[in-house]
Amino acid sequence: MRKIHLILIVLLSGLCLACQPDPSKARLESVLTTSWQSYCRHFIKSDGQVSIPEESGGAISEAQAYALLRAVWANDATVFNRVYLWTYENLSRGRAHGDRLLSWRWGRLPDGSWGVLDANSATDGDLDYALALVLAHRLGWRAPSGLPDYLEEARRVQADILAKEVVALPEGDLLLTPGNWHEPQPPYLMNPSYFSPAAYHLFASISGATDRQNGAERLGGGRAPPREPDVEAATNRSRWVRLRGDTYKLLGQLTQGLGGQAGVGLFPDWCRVDAAGRLSPAPGKDTRFGWEAVRLPFRLALDGLWFGDPRAARLLQDKFLPFFKSQWQAHGRLPAVYNFDGSPAVDYESPVLYAGVLAGALAAGDRDFAREMALKILSFYHEDGDRAYFEAPDHYYANNWAWLGLALYAGWPRPF
Repeated sequence: MRKIHLILIVLLSGLCLACQPDPSKARLESVLTTSWQSYCRHFIKSDGQVSIPEESGGAISEAQAYALLRAVWANDATVFNRVYLWTYENLSRGRAHGDRLLSWRWGRLPDGSWGVLDANSATDGDLDYALALVLAHRLGWRAPSGLPDYLEEARRVQADILAKEVVALPEGDLLLTPGNWHEPQPPYLMNPSYFSPAAYHLFASISGATDRQNGAERLGGGRAPPREPDVEAATNRSRWVRLRGDTYKLLGQLTQGLGGQAGVGLFPDWCRVDAAGRLSPAPGKDTRFGWEAVRLPFRLALDGLWFGDPRAARLLQDKFLPFFKSQWQAHGRLPAVYNFDGSPAVDYESPVLYAGVLAGALAAGDRDFAREMALKILSFYHEDGDRAYFEAPDHYYANNWAWLGLALYAGWPRPF
Protein backbone atom coordinates (compact mmCIF):
# COMPACT_ATOMS: atom_id res chain seq x y z
CA MET A 1 0.00 0.00 0.00
CA ARG A 2 2.82 2.38 0.87
CA LYS A 3 4.39 1.70 -2.54
CA ILE A 4 1.13 2.63 -4.30
CA HIS A 5 0.97 5.86 -2.30
CA LEU A 6 4.53 6.76 -3.29
CA ILE A 7 3.79 6.12 -6.96
CA LEU A 8 0.70 8.35 -6.75
CA ILE A 9 2.70 11.13 -5.09
CA VAL A 10 5.33 10.99 -7.83
CA LEU A 11 2.72 11.07 -10.58
CA LEU A 12 0.79 13.92 -8.99
CA SER A 13 3.94 16.00 -8.44
CA GLY A 14 4.80 15.66 -12.11
CA LEU A 15 1.24 16.55 -13.12
CA CYS A 16 1.29 19.62 -10.85
CA LEU A 17 4.27 21.07 -12.66
CA ALA A 18 2.97 20.02 -16.06
CA CYS A 19 -0.32 21.81 -15.38
CA GLN A 20 1.25 25.04 -14.22
CA PRO A 21 1.17 27.87 -16.75
CA ASP A 22 4.28 28.97 -18.56
CA PRO A 23 6.10 31.49 -16.34
CA SER A 24 5.25 34.91 -17.71
CA LYS A 25 7.89 37.10 -19.29
CA ALA A 26 7.28 39.66 -16.56
CA ARG A 27 7.82 37.05 -13.84
CA LEU A 28 11.03 35.76 -15.41
CA GLU A 29 12.45 39.23 -15.95
CA SER A 30 11.57 40.24 -12.38
CA VAL A 31 13.35 37.19 -10.93
CA LEU A 32 16.36 37.60 -13.20
CA THR A 33 16.72 41.32 -12.55
CA THR A 34 16.12 41.13 -8.80
CA SER A 35 18.46 38.18 -8.26
CA TRP A 36 21.18 39.81 -10.37
CA GLN A 37 20.96 43.00 -8.33
CA SER A 38 21.12 40.96 -5.13
CA TYR A 39 24.14 39.04 -6.44
CA CYS A 40 25.89 42.32 -7.23
CA ARG A 41 25.25 43.62 -3.71
CA HIS A 42 26.33 40.53 -1.83
CA PHE A 43 28.95 38.85 -4.02
CA ILE A 44 30.57 41.63 -6.09
CA LYS A 45 32.63 44.08 -4.07
CA SER A 46 32.87 47.77 -4.93
CA ASP A 47 36.25 47.23 -6.60
CA GLY A 48 34.91 44.45 -8.88
CA GLN A 49 36.14 41.36 -7.06
CA VAL A 50 33.63 38.51 -6.81
CA SER A 51 34.00 37.44 -3.18
CA ILE A 52 33.18 33.76 -2.70
CA PRO A 53 32.21 32.54 0.79
CA GLU A 54 33.55 29.03 0.08
CA GLU A 55 36.92 30.64 -0.75
CA SER A 56 36.98 32.60 2.53
CA GLY A 57 36.26 35.75 0.58
CA GLY A 58 38.80 35.01 -2.12
CA ALA A 59 38.20 34.93 -5.86
CA ILE A 60 38.61 32.52 -8.76
CA SER A 61 38.79 33.26 -12.48
CA GLU A 62 35.60 31.27 -13.14
CA ALA A 63 33.60 33.55 -10.84
CA GLN A 64 34.95 36.73 -12.41
CA ALA A 65 34.06 35.41 -15.86
CA TYR A 66 30.54 34.39 -14.78
CA ALA A 67 29.98 37.90 -13.45
CA LEU A 68 31.13 39.41 -16.76
CA LEU A 69 28.82 37.15 -18.80
CA ARG A 70 25.87 37.85 -16.54
CA ALA A 71 26.56 41.59 -16.68
CA VAL A 72 26.50 41.48 -20.49
CA TRP A 73 23.22 39.57 -20.58
CA ALA A 74 21.71 41.79 -17.87
CA ASN A 75 22.86 44.84 -19.88
CA ASP A 76 24.80 46.16 -16.89
CA ALA A 77 27.82 47.98 -18.32
CA THR A 78 28.70 49.61 -14.99
CA VAL A 79 29.19 46.29 -13.20
CA PHE A 80 30.92 44.84 -16.26
CA ASN A 81 33.54 47.61 -16.27
CA ARG A 82 34.14 47.24 -12.54
CA VAL A 83 34.62 43.47 -12.73
CA TYR A 84 36.84 43.74 -15.82
CA LEU A 85 39.05 46.32 -14.10
CA TRP A 86 39.63 44.11 -11.05
CA THR A 87 40.10 40.97 -13.12
CA TYR A 88 42.61 42.56 -15.45
CA GLU A 89 44.61 44.19 -12.68
CA ASN A 90 44.67 41.21 -10.29
CA LEU A 91 44.33 37.98 -12.30
CA SER A 92 45.80 38.72 -15.74
CA ARG A 93 49.13 36.89 -16.08
CA GLY A 94 50.52 39.47 -18.52
CA ARG A 95 53.02 41.23 -16.29
CA ALA A 96 54.31 38.15 -14.43
CA HIS A 97 54.05 35.39 -17.01
CA GLY A 98 53.86 37.06 -20.43
CA ASP A 99 50.43 35.81 -21.50
CA ARG A 100 46.87 37.09 -21.10
CA LEU A 101 45.43 34.01 -19.41
CA LEU A 102 44.01 34.44 -15.91
CA SER A 103 45.50 33.13 -12.68
CA TRP A 104 42.75 30.93 -11.38
CA ARG A 105 42.88 31.57 -7.62
CA TRP A 106 43.30 34.73 -5.55
CA GLY A 107 43.02 35.11 -1.77
CA ARG A 108 44.78 35.71 1.53
CA LEU A 109 48.51 34.96 1.45
CA PRO A 110 50.46 33.48 4.41
CA ASP A 111 51.66 36.95 5.44
CA GLY A 112 48.05 38.16 5.70
CA SER A 113 48.06 40.23 2.50
CA TRP A 114 45.88 39.42 -0.50
CA GLY A 115 47.15 38.22 -3.85
CA VAL A 116 47.43 35.35 -6.32
CA LEU A 117 47.45 31.96 -4.57
CA ASP A 118 47.82 29.89 -7.74
CA ALA A 119 49.04 31.48 -10.97
CA ASN A 120 48.08 28.52 -13.16
CA SER A 121 45.12 29.00 -15.47
CA ALA A 122 41.71 27.35 -15.64
CA THR A 123 40.60 27.10 -19.26
CA ASP A 124 36.89 27.54 -18.63
CA GLY A 125 37.53 30.85 -16.89
CA ASP A 126 39.74 32.00 -19.76
CA LEU A 127 37.15 31.03 -22.40
CA ASP A 128 34.26 32.71 -20.59
CA TYR A 129 36.40 35.80 -19.96
CA ALA A 130 37.28 36.13 -23.64
CA LEU A 131 33.68 35.45 -24.67
CA ALA A 132 32.37 38.14 -22.33
CA LEU A 133 34.86 40.67 -23.72
CA VAL A 134 33.79 39.93 -27.30
CA LEU A 135 30.12 40.33 -26.38
CA ALA A 136 30.78 43.62 -24.60
CA HIS A 137 32.61 44.87 -27.69
CA ARG A 138 29.65 43.89 -29.84
CA LEU A 139 27.39 45.97 -27.61
CA GLY A 140 29.62 48.96 -28.21
CA TRP A 141 30.79 49.18 -24.59
CA ARG A 142 34.09 50.93 -23.87
CA ALA A 143 36.75 49.66 -21.49
CA PRO A 144 37.67 51.77 -18.43
CA SER A 145 40.34 54.39 -19.04
CA GLY A 146 43.83 52.94 -19.12
CA LEU A 147 42.74 49.36 -19.80
CA PRO A 148 42.97 47.51 -23.11
CA ASP A 149 40.06 47.68 -25.52
CA TYR A 150 37.68 44.77 -24.98
CA LEU A 151 38.16 43.27 -28.43
CA GLU A 152 41.92 43.56 -28.48
CA GLU A 153 42.21 42.00 -25.04
CA ALA A 154 39.83 39.20 -26.09
CA ARG A 155 41.97 38.44 -29.12
CA ARG A 156 45.11 38.24 -26.98
CA VAL A 157 43.43 35.87 -24.53
CA GLN A 158 42.13 33.73 -27.40
CA ALA A 159 45.60 33.47 -28.93
CA ASP A 160 47.07 32.38 -25.59
CA ILE A 161 44.31 29.78 -25.09
CA LEU A 162 45.28 28.24 -28.43
CA ALA A 163 48.98 28.46 -27.61
CA LYS A 164 48.94 27.19 -24.02
CA GLU A 165 45.66 25.36 -23.36
CA VAL A 166 45.04 23.49 -26.64
CA VAL A 167 47.06 20.46 -27.74
CA ALA A 168 47.09 18.27 -30.84
CA LEU A 169 46.82 14.48 -30.62
CA PRO A 170 49.20 12.48 -32.83
CA GLU A 171 46.49 12.01 -35.48
CA GLY A 172 45.96 15.78 -35.61
CA ASP A 173 42.76 16.22 -33.60
CA LEU A 174 42.79 19.29 -31.36
CA LEU A 175 41.92 18.98 -27.69
CA LEU A 176 41.10 21.62 -25.08
CA THR A 177 43.00 20.93 -21.86
CA PRO A 178 42.01 22.12 -18.37
CA GLY A 179 44.79 24.71 -18.17
CA ASN A 180 48.34 25.76 -18.98
CA TRP A 181 49.51 23.05 -16.55
CA HIS A 182 48.41 20.16 -18.81
CA GLU A 183 50.55 17.06 -19.37
CA PRO A 184 53.40 17.42 -21.89
CA GLN A 185 52.18 14.40 -23.87
CA PRO A 186 49.25 11.95 -23.95
CA PRO A 187 47.34 10.72 -22.10
CA TYR A 188 45.78 14.12 -21.40
CA LEU A 189 43.43 14.97 -18.56
CA MET A 190 40.18 16.42 -19.87
CA ASN A 191 37.20 18.27 -18.38
CA PRO A 192 34.35 18.12 -20.92
CA SER A 193 32.41 20.89 -19.14
CA TYR A 194 35.07 23.36 -20.26
CA PHE A 195 34.27 22.75 -23.95
CA SER A 196 32.56 25.80 -25.43
CA PRO A 197 31.85 25.35 -29.17
CA ALA A 198 29.77 28.53 -29.40
CA ALA A 199 32.75 30.52 -28.16
CA TYR A 200 35.01 28.75 -30.67
CA HIS A 201 32.62 29.73 -33.47
CA LEU A 202 32.52 33.34 -32.33
CA PHE A 203 36.29 33.53 -31.94
CA ALA A 204 36.78 32.05 -35.41
CA SER A 205 34.55 34.73 -36.89
CA ILE A 206 36.74 37.55 -35.61
CA SER A 207 38.97 38.95 -38.33
CA GLY A 208 42.01 40.74 -37.00
CA ALA A 209 42.34 43.22 -39.86
CA THR A 210 38.62 43.95 -40.11
CA ASP A 211 38.25 44.45 -36.38
CA ARG A 212 41.13 46.90 -36.21
CA GLN A 213 39.73 48.84 -39.16
CA ASN A 214 36.25 49.00 -37.67
CA GLY A 215 37.74 50.01 -34.33
CA ALA A 216 39.57 52.94 -35.93
CA GLU A 217 36.34 54.13 -37.53
CA ARG A 218 34.43 53.89 -34.24
CA LEU A 219 37.11 55.92 -32.46
CA GLY A 220 36.89 58.67 -35.05
CA GLY A 221 40.22 57.91 -36.64
CA GLY A 222 38.81 57.65 -40.13
CA ARG A 223 39.04 54.63 -42.38
CA ALA A 224 42.19 52.64 -41.69
CA PRO A 225 44.48 52.03 -44.65
CA PRO A 226 44.27 48.64 -46.37
CA ARG A 227 46.23 45.93 -44.62
CA GLU A 228 47.88 42.76 -45.70
CA PRO A 229 45.98 39.66 -44.51
CA ASP A 230 46.76 38.85 -40.88
CA VAL A 231 48.41 35.44 -41.17
CA GLU A 232 48.30 34.79 -37.43
CA ALA A 233 44.59 35.66 -37.25
CA ALA A 234 43.83 33.37 -40.21
CA THR A 235 45.73 30.54 -38.54
CA ASN A 236 43.87 31.09 -35.30
CA ARG A 237 40.52 31.11 -37.09
CA SER A 238 41.38 27.81 -38.71
CA ARG A 239 42.34 26.28 -35.38
CA TRP A 240 39.10 27.40 -33.71
CA VAL A 241 37.12 25.81 -36.54
CA ARG A 242 39.10 22.58 -36.18
CA LEU A 243 38.74 22.57 -32.40
CA ARG A 244 34.97 22.97 -32.71
CA GLY A 245 34.68 20.00 -35.07
CA ASP A 246 37.04 17.81 -33.06
CA THR A 247 35.13 18.65 -29.88
CA TYR A 248 31.84 17.36 -31.30
CA LYS A 249 33.59 14.23 -32.53
CA LEU A 250 35.01 13.54 -29.09
CA LEU A 251 31.75 14.25 -27.26
CA GLY A 252 29.91 11.89 -29.59
CA GLN A 253 32.30 9.15 -28.58
CA LEU A 254 31.94 10.05 -24.92
CA THR A 255 28.17 9.56 -24.87
CA GLN A 256 28.73 5.98 -26.05
CA GLY A 257 30.92 5.01 -23.14
CA LEU A 258 33.99 5.60 -21.02
CA GLY A 259 36.63 2.91 -20.83
CA GLY A 260 34.71 -0.35 -20.54
CA GLN A 261 31.54 1.30 -19.20
CA ALA A 262 28.61 1.85 -21.55
CA GLY A 263 27.12 5.33 -21.61
CA VAL A 264 23.51 6.43 -21.25
CA GLY A 265 24.04 9.91 -22.70
CA LEU A 266 25.73 11.57 -19.72
CA PHE A 267 29.11 13.25 -19.60
CA PRO A 268 31.71 12.74 -16.86
CA ASP A 269 33.17 15.52 -14.76
CA TRP A 270 36.65 14.36 -15.77
CA CYS A 271 38.19 11.78 -18.07
CA ARG A 272 41.37 11.07 -19.98
CA VAL A 273 42.21 10.72 -23.67
CA ASP A 274 45.20 8.77 -24.95
CA ALA A 275 47.32 9.25 -28.06
CA ALA A 276 44.88 7.21 -30.17
CA GLY A 277 41.89 9.24 -29.01
CA ARG A 278 40.58 6.52 -26.69
CA LEU A 279 38.66 7.73 -23.64
CA SER A 280 39.00 6.33 -20.14
CA PRO A 281 38.42 7.36 -16.51
CA ALA A 282 41.12 9.65 -15.11
CA PRO A 283 42.82 8.22 -12.01
CA GLY A 284 41.74 10.08 -8.90
CA LYS A 285 39.12 12.14 -10.74
CA ASP A 286 35.34 12.01 -10.59
CA THR A 287 33.52 10.37 -13.52
CA ARG A 288 30.02 11.26 -12.36
CA PHE A 289 27.68 13.64 -14.17
CA GLY A 290 28.18 16.09 -11.34
CA TRP A 291 28.92 19.68 -10.50
CA GLU A 292 31.41 20.04 -13.34
CA ALA A 293 29.72 18.17 -16.19
CA VAL A 294 26.30 19.74 -15.61
CA ARG A 295 27.59 22.92 -17.29
CA LEU A 296 28.24 21.28 -20.64
CA PRO A 297 24.59 21.18 -21.85
CA PHE A 298 24.42 24.96 -21.41
CA ARG A 299 27.57 25.49 -23.44
CA LEU A 300 26.33 23.16 -26.17
CA ALA A 301 22.91 24.80 -26.16
CA LEU A 302 24.47 28.18 -26.92
CA ASP A 303 25.97 26.75 -30.11
CA GLY A 304 22.64 25.29 -31.17
CA LEU A 305 20.52 28.32 -30.26
CA TRP A 306 22.94 31.02 -31.43
CA PHE A 307 24.41 29.48 -34.55
CA GLY A 308 22.03 26.64 -35.41
CA ASP A 309 24.71 23.96 -35.29
CA PRO A 310 22.80 20.67 -35.72
CA ARG A 311 25.55 18.74 -33.94
CA ALA A 312 24.62 20.39 -30.65
CA ALA A 313 20.96 19.44 -31.00
CA ARG A 314 21.77 15.87 -32.03
CA LEU A 315 24.20 15.36 -29.19
CA LEU A 316 21.62 16.44 -26.62
CA GLN A 317 18.54 15.03 -28.35
CA ASP A 318 19.72 11.51 -29.06
CA LYS A 319 20.56 10.28 -25.55
CA PHE A 320 21.00 13.07 -23.01
CA LEU A 321 17.46 14.43 -23.11
CA PRO A 322 15.68 11.04 -23.40
CA PHE A 323 17.52 9.87 -20.27
CA PHE A 324 16.39 12.83 -18.19
CA LYS A 325 12.85 12.81 -19.54
CA SER A 326 12.52 9.15 -18.59
CA GLN A 327 13.89 9.89 -15.11
CA TRP A 328 11.50 12.82 -14.71
CA GLN A 329 8.49 10.82 -15.86
CA ALA A 330 9.37 7.92 -13.59
CA HIS A 331 10.21 9.86 -10.43
CA GLY A 332 8.92 13.43 -10.75
CA ARG A 333 12.30 14.74 -9.59
CA LEU A 334 15.95 14.68 -10.65
CA PRO A 335 18.76 14.16 -8.12
CA ALA A 336 21.58 16.72 -8.28
CA VAL A 337 24.27 14.21 -9.32
CA TYR A 338 24.21 10.99 -11.38
CA ASN A 339 26.78 8.28 -11.84
CA PHE A 340 28.04 7.79 -15.40
CA ASP A 341 25.84 4.68 -15.75
CA GLY A 342 22.73 6.73 -14.99
CA SER A 343 22.14 5.65 -11.40
CA PRO A 344 21.49 8.46 -8.88
CA ALA A 345 24.59 9.40 -6.88
CA VAL A 346 22.79 11.56 -4.29
CA ASP A 347 19.25 11.89 -2.96
CA TYR A 348 18.83 15.67 -3.01
CA GLU A 349 17.90 18.12 -5.76
CA SER A 350 19.66 21.24 -6.99
CA PRO A 351 18.66 24.04 -9.37
CA VAL A 352 22.07 23.57 -11.03
CA LEU A 353 21.06 20.17 -12.44
CA TYR A 354 17.70 21.52 -13.57
CA ALA A 355 19.46 24.39 -15.35
CA GLY A 356 21.62 21.96 -17.31
CA VAL A 357 18.63 19.84 -18.32
CA LEU A 358 16.65 22.98 -19.22
CA ALA A 359 19.43 24.04 -21.58
CA GLY A 360 19.50 20.59 -23.18
CA ALA A 361 15.74 20.71 -23.72
CA LEU A 362 15.90 24.13 -25.36
CA ALA A 363 18.67 23.03 -27.72
CA ALA A 364 16.70 19.93 -28.64
CA GLY A 365 13.59 22.01 -29.35
CA ASP A 366 11.55 20.59 -26.46
CA ARG A 367 10.05 23.78 -25.10
CA ASP A 368 7.47 21.93 -22.97
CA PHE A 369 10.10 20.02 -21.02
CA ALA A 370 12.20 23.18 -20.76
CA ARG A 371 9.17 24.92 -19.19
CA GLU A 372 8.90 22.22 -16.52
CA MET A 373 12.59 22.61 -15.73
CA ALA A 374 12.17 26.40 -15.53
CA LEU A 375 9.33 25.97 -13.07
CA LYS A 376 11.50 23.68 -10.95
CA ILE A 377 14.27 26.28 -10.86
CA LEU A 378 11.74 28.92 -9.83
CA SER A 379 10.67 26.67 -6.95
CA PHE A 380 14.17 27.19 -5.47
CA TYR A 381 13.89 30.99 -5.64
CA HIS A 382 13.53 33.06 -2.47
CA GLU A 383 13.39 36.72 -1.56
CA ASP A 384 14.27 37.68 2.01
CA GLY A 385 14.78 41.35 2.76
CA ASP A 386 17.38 42.62 0.32
CA ARG A 387 18.47 39.07 -0.59
CA ALA A 388 17.11 37.33 -3.68
CA TYR A 389 18.66 33.92 -4.26
CA PHE A 390 18.34 30.35 -5.45
CA GLU A 391 18.60 27.52 -2.93
CA ALA A 392 20.75 29.37 -0.34
CA PRO A 393 21.91 32.99 0.03
CA ASP A 394 25.65 32.23 0.05
CA HIS A 395 25.64 29.38 -2.46
CA TYR A 396 27.78 31.01 -5.13
CA TYR A 397 27.55 28.17 -7.68
CA ALA A 398 23.79 27.59 -7.46
CA ASN A 399 23.07 31.31 -7.66
CA ASN A 400 25.06 31.54 -10.88
CA TRP A 401 23.80 28.48 -12.72
CA ALA A 402 20.16 28.74 -11.70
CA TRP A 403 20.25 32.30 -13.05
CA LEU A 404 21.98 31.26 -16.27
CA GLY A 405 19.42 28.51 -16.87
CA LEU A 406 16.47 30.85 -16.41
CA ALA A 407 18.19 33.55 -18.48
CA LEU A 408 18.59 31.11 -21.35
CA TYR A 409 14.91 30.20 -21.11
CA ALA A 410 14.02 33.90 -21.17
CA GLY A 411 16.25 34.48 -24.21
CA TRP A 412 18.69 36.83 -22.48
CA PRO A 413 22.00 35.21 -23.58
CA ARG A 414 22.60 36.46 -27.12
CA PRO A 415 25.68 36.70 -29.33
CA PHE A 416 24.62 40.21 -30.45
